[in-house]
Amino acid sequence: MRRELTRLRVSLALLTERRAALYIAIDVILLFAGLVTAFNGDGIAAVFYASLYVMPLFLVAVPMMSEAVAIERRSGTLDLALTSPGSMNYFERRIASVALLAMLQGWLTLSIPYFMVEHFPLSGPMLQMLIVTLFVASAVLMWSVRLRSAGAVALMTYVTCAAFAPWFFSNPIRPIDADHGPMQLADYLDYFRRNLILGAGAVIFYLYAKQRLSRSESLVT
Repeated sequence: MRRELTRLRVSLALLTERRAALYIAIDVILLFAGLVTAFNGDGIAAVFYASLYVMPLFLVAVPMMSEAVAIERRSGTLDLALTSPGSMNYFERRIASVALLAMLQGWLTLSIPYFMVEHFPLSGPMLQMLIVTLFVASAVLMWSVRLRSAGAVALMTYVTCAAFAPWFFSNPIRPIDADHGPMQLADYLDYFRRNLILGAGAVIFYLYAKQRLSRSESLVT
C-alpha cells in the first residue's frame, strides 16, 4: 500500500509540474461555485451531479491527465520513458492516479446532496461516476498517444465526450419521492444501456491506445 501511495504521489507531482497549488485552488473554486449554484437552484439533489462532479472532472482532471505523454515529449525523454523498466503501464499509471482522485472526490461530494437536500440511492450514481471516469481516462490515453500537445489532447477529449453526450451527461441521481417513486424496469434498462455504451467506449479507446503503445516508434517519431 505504501508503495502504491508513493507511486500515486510521484505521478501527480510529475503531471502538475509545480502547479499543484493552482489545480487545488481551481478545484476548490469550482466546488464552491458548484455548491452555491446548486443550493440556489431548484433545491433538488440531481442538480449537484454536474456542478460537483462533471465540472471538476472536465476543468481540472482532464487537463492534468492530458499531460501524461505530452510532458515527456516536451522534455525529450519520451523514448527513455518507453524503454525504461515498468514502461508497459507507465502512462496508464499517471492517468489512473488523477482519475482515481477525481472519482473519489465525486463519491465524497455525493454526501452533500444526500445529507443536506434529499436522500437517494447511492449505488447508481457511484457506479456511473466510476464508468464515466474510466471513459474519460481512456479517451485521454487514446488521444495522448495520437496528438503531441496537452491542449490538443484535452480538446479532443472534450469533443469525444460531446459525441457521447446523451449517455455521458445523463444524470444518475434519482431521489425517491412522490414525484419519482421507485425505479421501474424501464428505468433500470435505460440506466444500464447508458453505462454499457460508455463502458464499451472506454474499452475500445483503451485497447486502441495499448496497440499504439506497443509500437513505441509511432509515438517517438
